[in-house]
Amino acid sequence: MAWVERLKKYFRELTDSKITPKLLLLLLLGIALLSFNSCFDTGTRNRDREGALNGAIAGAPEGAAAESSLEKELETMLEQINGVNHVSVYITLESSGRQELVVDQEHTEKQTVEGDGSGVQREIGEVTRRETHVILRDAQGRELPLVVAESQPCYRGAMVIAGGVEDPAVKAQVVEALRAVLDLPYHRITVLPRG
Repeated sequence: MAWVERLKKYFRELTDSKITPKLLLLLLLGIALLSFNSCFDTGTRNRDREGALNGAIAGAPEGAAAESSLEKELETMLEQINGVNHVSVYITLESSGRQELVVDQEHTEKQTVEGDGSGVQREIGEVTRRETHVILRDAQGRELPLVVAESQPCYRGAMVIAGGVEDPAVKAQVVEALRAVLDLPYHRITVLPRG
């Protein structure tokens, strides 16, 4: 309770010095609101920027999610072949797709020659390099890096388990479809009947 007495004494001193408690209360309230707002605003901006740089392009599937999405698309596509049903597809990735981002490079060189009174000279060289990714802002205000080139993923192999592939003609159609879509050689595609 000693702090309450000290607080009362402090307020009495302030009223004697022509600063009213209402003004002090208003000042404290303003400071509290500013600090409360800045705590939430800074965190949101940092998360948005990190998300844009890590995701590179919004909506682009990454890693296992891209592989799973492609497997589902292939299953849907293969089930449309006459005689093929109950398809399960498994693909293995050799390397995932890659994006090459535009980099803004700044290079400065500075050379100075110093000499003293005895005729001795020395050269001092300074090189500064700075690289930053070029960031664009879209209509929604998201920041995205500018992409120069994008390579597609490379697949190691594919396995399909489906009904109806006991027929060699149907099996050949499934192999040919996978070869065309995944750019795989014949020996890396396995098609097995569902048992």
